[in-house]
Amino acid sequence: MSSTLYGLPDDVMIYKFTFLSIPDILRLRLENAFELDILANNYPFDTDDLDIEHRTCQAYGLASRWLADSPLTPKIETIFIGSPVYGINFIPGRQHKFVLTVSVVGKRQRLLTIWDTTRQQKCSEWSSKDDVITRTAINVDAESEAGVAVSLDRQQKIVLLHLDDDGILHEIHTIDMNLDAVTLTGDILALSDMRNKFRTLIFNWKTSACSYLEFDSDTDPGSCHHVVFTPSTILVGHTTYINLFKMPSILDGETLTPIATHFFGLTEGSSVPIPAPNNPLSILIHPDDPGNDDSYSLELYSLSSFPPILTSKTPDRFINFVLGRHSTAICVRDSDDYCHKTLIAAVFPGPLNATSEVRVREILCPLSNNWTPLDYDEDLGRIAFMSAKSGHEPHDELMILHI
Repeated sequence: MSSTLYGLPDDVMIYKFTFLSIPDILRLRLENAFELDILANNYPFDTDDLDIEHRTCQAYGLASRWLADSPLTPKIETIFIGSPVYGINFIPGRQHKFVLTVSVVGKRQRLLTIWDTTRQQKCSEWSSKDDVITRTAINVDAESEAGVAVSLDRQQKIVLLHLDDDGILHEIHTIDMNLDAVTLTGDILALSDMRNKFRTLIFNWKTSACSYLEFDSDTDPGSCHHVVFTPSTILVGHTTYINLFKMPSILDGETLTPIATHFFGLTEGSSVPIPAPNNPLSILIHPDDPGNDDSYSLELYSLSSFPPILTSKTPDRFINFVLGRHSTAICVRDSDDYCHKTLIAAVFPGPLNATSEVRVREILCPLSNNWTPLDYDEDLGRIAFMSAKSGHEPHDELMILHI
């Protein structure tokens, strides 16, 4: 409810309410509950859900499960059984029903497949023929024309694909550049170059306008893993470095240098979510230090200032992870027993953990001894991962878990 209504005398407010229909009054009540119980507490919620009652109830229920002391008991769905998959992503928008997988067919062929999680069926496939897909980027803007960017090795080009409401992939544009698509946001691509690891290209595929992000170092930065856009900055994350650049007002071909840089040393992995409104950037890293007993633990840093501030460290060993923007992460916990890894949630201090310690909550155990990178939709409490099943007829299963 707006502050204007709060400031009115009671009799005036009651008089104004006489002009409202019952649905209007109910909507005001729901908007008030959403603002006070969800937004004010910085809980995750579905930004695409226009049904305010469903959005409020879904967000409140998810937050309650995170905050409760009772065990997490996720609902598990098996979508399909098929060939080995090495990449998996939830697709934003479109009622959150689509998942993209990248699989290997034969020696070189790569196959993109769209799956409908509501119908639990395949929608479409797109093949690179005899080429190798070096990178895929999913558009974070669900309304954008280009939904997926695919970098091809042999053909040295980037193909943009449109995903329609039926889950069909259509080629709509080709960019003749031998670069890797790291991030796709609206019409803007962030492209990395393995031949010059110190430079990242920011490119508008509709207008061909561009700018370069470049930094100097005596140390090999490693591969570019992340490019995250905020309203005022661009964060570029490599294996060893992160660099913060000022967001250019226009793409005019200029070369920008960092406004801040930090060297983490070697890392085995990292995850950087797009921050929630009015929240700082954060990064979860897995340091690669063989001489350190904690080398498998995860470290959460706030990027509200530079150098980054270490805010939390997990107590266990993890080997794969995805961080959400409300301080929850889905991780695979390592084990000395090769066949008994565990899918867990690490809830860092924040809106869903009022304590000062990281809460580690088991989700699924044991995992199979062979699994692929997972994806995590924090707003809806969904996890997607592939589980390899051994036996007489080995196969992979796409699993969707609902927290």
